[in-house]
Amino acid sequence: MVLYGYTIGEDSNQSASGNQLPVYRFLIPSAPTGSITPTQVGTVNITSTAAPRIDLEGLATNPTTGRVSAVNEARVSGTTTAIDPAVIVVNNVDVPFAPATVSPTRTGSDRRFGFESGADFNRSALYNISGNPTTENGVPIGSSLYRITTANPGTISLVDTFGPATTAAQRQGTQPTNSQYADGLAIDNLNPGNTRALASDFSTRDGDGAQLYKVDLLTGQLSAPIALRTPSGQALNVNGDSGLSFTNFGSQRLIGWLESGAIYEITGYQDELAASGLGLGSAGGANGAGFATATLLGNVNLPNAVSGAIDYEGFTIVNE
Repeated sequence: MVLYGYTIGEDSNQSASGNQLPVYRFLIPSAPTGSITPTQVGTVNITSTAAPRIDLEGLATNPTTGRVSAVNEARVSGTTTAIDPAVIVVNNVDVPFAPATVSPTRTGSDRRFGFESGADFNRSALYNISGNPTTENGVPIGSSLYRITTANPGTISLVDTFGPATTAAQRQGTQPTNSQYADGLAIDNLNPGNTRALASDFSTRDGDGAQLYKVDLLTGQLSAPIALRTPSGQALNVNGDSGLSFTNFGSQRLIGWLESGAIYEITGYQDELAASGLGLGSAGGANGAGFATATLLGNVNLPNAVSGAIDYEGFTIVNE
């Protein structure tokens, strides 16, 4: 069995090319290397009058079937106000490539928040974290967690049972439920419980550096940040949309992704299974509580990634 990473290209000029999103597959290196060559496995074509621009930013691997699904971001790209009316899940975008779309219905008035998105499965549902890294039109920085049931078509609902009561603005998708911004999500399906999860933020647009957060899948709460550092102890100096994935096979690894194609292995994060709630673990951990080490494994040579003409924001790992 071999670990493969998957990502989907987001064309910045979809008005000309339509919703044609290329899917790429590449080997996950076991140690730092140089250039990584990807292979295109197919192209997702979506026709939707309800959602004229589709950005499949949340990628996730179903631990039961081993297949990859993608979720579109919440807000229509190119606008600061419009919430995408269509919730679209595209299944089977891995090998063998056989994409099939479903459109989960909302639970009540819940609507997804944010311009950036990450996703992952636990064994019973697909989770989507959706965030906004900047203040635009009065929308505050932050993110929200959503749960999508795996039935067809399934339902999508806001996960928010911590702190003050959920407001109408949060239900309607115009304000986040968490003040922290995150756009990558990784759920641990290897260890017991199936509720251990981390979220990532590699963007500096929200005024801080690259970080991880613990995520409570039952309440939707995000922890205080876990700062990412290089192996030499310096702050990880990157700025881009992120993806995050556990390997969930054998000796578990946590892999981070930058939209430019840079791939990192993250170690030393203070997330001991014995830590209660959203605590960051003991100060006697590998790096001290609240810090983690991000080691560059290599760069995936994806078409037009470095120039930014195409963004590759979604990321997941499959054991094939």
